[in-house]
Amino acid sequence: MGPDDARYELSGLGDVLELIVDGWRISHLHYADRSEASGPPAAVFDLTRGVDEHLGVYVPDDGRAFSHRALVELFRANPNVWKYRTPDAIAASTEVEGTPVEEWAEVPEPFPDALIFGPSTLRGVVPVNQIQSVGGLDIALVALERHEDGARLRYMCHASTARTRTEMCMLDVIAVDDAGRLYRVACVESVPEGNRLEGALVLAPSIPPDVRLLTVSIGTVWDTHEGLVQTAGPWVFPIRLAPEG
Repeated sequence: MGPDDARYELSGLGDVLELIVDGWRISHLHYADRSEASGPPAAVFDLTRGVDEHLGVYVPDDGRAFSHRALVELFRANPNVWKYRTPDAIAASTEVEGTPVEEWAEVPEPFPDALIFGPSTLRGVVPVNQIQSVGGLDIALVALERHEDGARLRYMCHASTARTRTEMCMLDVIAVDDAGRLYRVACVESVPEGNRLEGALVLAPSIPPDVRLLTVSIGTVWDTHEGLVQTAGPWVFPIRLAPEG
């Protein structure tokens, strides 16, 4: 939930520090692109004390205090802070420009069935652990497996309603690295359970050893359980990689 939830109280940075001094510990950090119905973006804190005390507070960018503005920007920019965003507050997405995969590498065909993922092809695993929520649909990227012929990106998707996700599909998924190279992407291994879906995105070709940043964007999610229901993003995940050497 974002700070518009009744469980979260308006606060200031000084108040948060006072709570920490008073024995409260931060259990979760969130960013929300709006506070209350139409308020400014905010940094959101979930705090705990002892075994049964819980508290939620949020610090908005009120446009006056530099410290609040800097704090909110820090939460907005950090990819490891859970993001809550509303579709109408997201700028219209534009087509990502880059070098098409056909111009810089070969992809094993037929894609993705020709890709082999196993212990013998694994080159490394990168923990991602990024979560973004748009319109009540949470998408978490868990880990990126780098293989010889491609990569496999584990994800979890959770809906705020109890609808099954057996017919959910991701559209407009784009992967581009810091050299502007585009990758082919496919959604595979979907395992629905209640209002949650687990699966993987596979990318090809293999990620070059010198790549330091891979950005994965999910543009739209469709659910055909009760007619066509569209949730528009984008959910954008910048994944930092250590150069292989």
